[in-house]
Amino acid sequence: MTRWQEAAKRTIDFIVALLSFVLLSPFFLAIGVMIKLDSKGPVFFRQERLGRDGTTFRIFKFRTMISGAYRSGARLTVKRDPRITKVGQLLRWTKMDELPQLLNVIAGDMSMVGPRPEDPYFGNFYTEEQRKVLSVRPGIVGPSQIDGRDEVEQYPEGTEDTEKYYIEHILPGKLARDVAYVDSATFWGDIAYLFHGAFSVALSQIKADFLARSKSRLALLSLDLGLMIGCYVLANFIHFDWQLPPKVWPYIFHTLFWIVVVKPPVFIYYGIYQRSTRWIGRHDMAAIVKAVSVSSALVVAVTYFTGLQRHSRGVFVVDWALLTFMMTALRYVLRHILVGASRGEEEKKYVKVLVAGSGHGGESILRSLLEDPGSRFMPVGIIDHEPHRWGALIHGVKVMGGATDIAMAASTHGVQMVLVSLADLDPAVVRDIAEACEKLNMDYRLIPALSDLLVQQGPEPVPRPQLSPESSL
Repeated sequence: MTRWQEAAKRTIDFIVALLSFVLLSPFFLAIGVMIKLDSKGPVFFRQERLGRDGTTFRIFKFRTMISGAYRSGARLTVKRDPRITKVGQLLRWTKMDELPQLLNVIAGDMSMVGPRPEDPYFGNFYTEEQRKVLSVRPGIVGPSQIDGRDEVEQYPEGTEDTEKYYIEHILPGKLARDVAYVDSATFWGDIAYLFHGAFSVALSQIKADFLARSKSRLALLSLDLGLMIGCYVLANFIHFDWQLPPKVWPYIFHTLFWIVVVKPPVFIYYGIYQRSTRWIGRHDMAAIVKAVSVSSALVVAVTYFTGLQRHSRGVFVVDWALLTFMMTALRYVLRHILVGASRGEEEKKYVKVLVAGSGHGGESILRSLLEDPGSRFMPVGIIDHEPHRWGALIHGVKVMGGATDIAMAASTHGVQMVLVSLADLDPAVVRDIAEACEKLNMDYRLIPALSDLLVQQGPEPVPRPQLSPESSL
């Protein structure tokens, strides 16, 4: 590349980077707020990189990991890296974490097009031929940024020494591409790379393997999207007594646009689609309530600041209630279908049990048995020593009485076993239940509280196995 071409490239770099930064500054602000709300730490991540002629500079990126991540793990990101934050996962997937490098371009440390900037540590492993990549400014877009953008996917599952694998298997390919670029770089070729890079990043958001792995989650997201639209429209009909005035329709279409844009990302952020519908419980319902509440509040704010100040706030309240109920109901229906399918066509032979104890421990046992589709134990009743609890229903199962009522419950319902919650009952009550079961020749199990299982008085020595002469050969 001639001297005037380099000067022209630097001028274009500066203009494009400055204009892009100005135009994207509101977007930068929004991402910064999301990062700060998501986890503690700075908005930007700064780290040394190798620049032109081997000099180092500090690169700008949006922070995608927990603060201090590089002090608690490898230099390189691995698959399913636990250090990556929720917002960071989205930024990495879309490559938006790279946008602050526009500041490096403005400062002259980087170019819009060039080799990928590398950690100085890995520069120690460059050969003389590979050091050609340091003769030009590193870039935001380049051959390695386009062809190797899914670098994490190149690591085999279970790779322990990621740095060694990177140096031996990934780095040589990256440098070969970058050296080839440096040997053939032209002014017009860089212009083509700039447009090609933008197109490749946009196109590569659609990953076939990701779609294959996540088809059930995407299907659930599609159902939820239909509920978001349907519940909002239904809320309008309810608010206006099923007769929508013509002037309302522009408000509806305008708000539906923001519902589709705002709500799905919020639901993804709260991990709604990482939760198994087969095991839905109160924690999942709480997450749904949070996601619906936050996303609805954001939609109200956006519509207010985009010219819909006269939009009825009552519609949003009805929409919130409808969407919360419908999303929860959908998941319970799906759970019922999944549990029914897993049980198969043949009816299981259940072991009918009584749960002794109606406190927290008994409730946990009862819920575990009812929610486990693979369980062969069917709770048919509850035994408790407190008379004021008799006749109550816990998860739809009746408290039948005390220890003296075990015989009647067993003969009436065919009970085969009693599960005794030690967390809920006094030792005297446990003894009465055990004696009643022994008289009936009925099996029983004493189930301690989880906290009791976790408490240890001290570390117990692990016995060494006694080896026979044959096993030692």
